[in-house]
Amino acid sequence: MSENAGVVVIYRPVERYAFLGGAGLLAAIFCGWALWRQFDWVTLLFFFGCLFAAGSFGVQLLARVEVDATGFRLETPLGSHAVDFRQIDSADEAGRLLRVIVVTYHPLLENGLLNLDDLHSVTLPAVTQQYVLLELLQQQGSRPLQSLSQE
Repeated sequence: MSENAGVVVIYRPVERYAFLGGAGLLAAIFCGWALWRQFDWVTLLFFFGCLFAAGSFGVQLLARVEVDATGFRLETPLGSHAVDFRQIDSADEAGRLLRVIVVTYHPLLENGLLNLDDLHSVTLPAVTQQYVLLELLQQQGSRPLQSLSQE
C-alpha cells in the first residue's frame, strides 16, 4: 500500500459526450437559423434548451475523475469535488442515455469526523473503464463495514 500512496489514476469521460454536445450545438444552430427567418417563442425556448444541453455535455466531456489511495476527486471546468473513501456510503450506476456513477457520502464535520446524520451525493460522468471505477468505489465504500464486522 505504501508504494501506491502517491499513485493517481485518472478516468476520462467517454467520447459520446462529444457527439451529444455536437448534436446539441447543431440543433441550436438550426433553431437560431429558424429564429433568424421568423421569430417564434417556442423556437427561442428550444434554442436555449439546445444551448444548455450542448454546454452540459461539454462540461462533462472536459471533466475527469482522479483516484488516489485516500479517495477520489471530480475535476470539471466549473470546479472540483473531493470525497475520501471513508466518507462513501454507496456507489451505484444510474441513467439511461449514459450510465453514470452516483456516489452517496457522509460530509465531514469541522472536527474531521463524519456527519452520519447527513447524506450528500455526487454524480460522476460516464468514464472509460467505468466498471473498474465502480467496483473500486463499491469496495472502498464497504470497507469500514467489513472491518467492523471482523472485530
